[in-house]
Amino acid sequence: MERKLKDSGIPWIGQIPEHWSIARIKDKYLFQTGATPPSKTESYYDGNHLWANIGDLNGKTLVETSKHLSDEGVSVCSMSISPKGSLLYSFKLSVGQVAFCGVDMYTNEAIATFIGNESELKYLYYIAPIFIIFNANENIYGAPILNQELIKNALIPVPPLSEQEAIAAFLDKKCGEIDELIEVEQQMIFDLEAYRQAVITEAVTHGLNVDTCMVESDCDWFASHPSHWHTEKIRNLFVKRTEKNCPIKTKERLSLSIDKGITLYADKTTNLDRFKDDFTQYQLAHPNDIVLNSMNMIVGAVGKSAYYGCVSPVYYVIYSKGTNVNMDFYGYLLNTPIIRDVYHKLGQGIYAIERGDGRVNTCRLKVDYYEFSQIKVPVPPIEEQNAIVSFLKEKEYEIDELIKVKQEKIETLKQYRQSLIFEAVTGKATIA
Repeated sequence: MERKLKDSGIPWIGQIPEHWSIARIKDKYLFQTGATPPSKTESYYDGNHLWANIGDLNGKTLVETSKHLSDEGVSVCSMSISPKGSLLYSFKLSVGQVAFCGVDMYTNEAIATFIGNESELKYLYYIAPIFIIFNANENIYGAPILNQELIKNALIPVPPLSEQEAIAAFLDKKCGEIDELIEVEQQMIFDLEAYRQAVITEAVTHGLNVDTCMVESDCDWFASHPSHWHTEKIRNLFVKRTEKNCPIKTKERLSLSIDKGITLYADKTTNLDRFKDDFTQYQLAHPNDIVLNSMNMIVGAVGKSAYYGCVSPVYYVIYSKGTNVNMDFYGYLLNTPIIRDVYHKLGQGIYAIERGDGRVNTCRLKVDYYEFSQIKVPVPPIEEQNAIVSFLKEKEYEIDELIKVKQEKIETLKQYRQSLIFEAVTGKATIA
């Protein structure tokens, strides 16, 4: 029998069953927010108290946190504990992340903790990410901003408790099934990426002909190479570019990321690296140059540039000394997992990035250019380099297309999951 619906009076909720009501969060749930002790006092962060940050909210139930507080750290902020079974909700930066406390813990100031009836919290787990954000303001960039008052006054649909329990149980089952399907697709993407790396590594160290005679390599980072190849130190194949952007020759800023290589800074969707307004502080990179982040090459920040522009002074920019080098071939080779292990061994202690006013944002291992230039690499004949590059580009295209299909399937599953939740928590779908 079809249930009767009424207009909720809230545009983003729409119709709800006649016997449901609309309420403000503050009328149904108790909640509190956490705090962050002064970061310069290390003793505040050397204890055993779990302290949740937004990055920890990546599963349904949270039982461990990346950071911990001491008794002193908890006391200095007069923190209230988030008890086991309570629901955590992020309301800053990554707004809408939720997780249940699997054990007692504390949280930072970007997380709201809802405390109350277990059944009501299980229902809130599904409605909080959808409806609270509609009460948010926006910053100048269009990102949602929430505070305690805005959360308290967020409007939500409220069915009888028995129906809340039924909806939560239904969604636990259905969303669990969807999440398993998503996990399978994500694992396939992971496997495809691993396959990509294996294909690249095999091609640039052993070539394409499986019947080629192999000889022992004199490089300490891979065992053998075809007998007609030889090895050279990087310094014998490449020149370090030292062109400064002073006087200013270009205002085209280039960005280097682990997953995308060299891209135009204007196309970035994140703000992980920040360019200064003074373009004269940067160095130049030309099309076909290979760019390496001296502090992040150990994790894959290496890429061949297709652009002319300026890059960070902490990057190394190299170009070929002669005509027997295919830069695409070495773009692949200099970013293989096995050579990244070499970079890691060459990492020299702590390198601090000054951001001004005495602030230091990041400390990483830095690979010295001289040490980098001493690494021996394989040198196939140029014709073979070209053939390997053609093969790898074709394989990468095939892999990218497969990954694209998987990503589209994941997105479809996520959209279906979201639609299923919305229909259930607004009463538009009948829960058996």
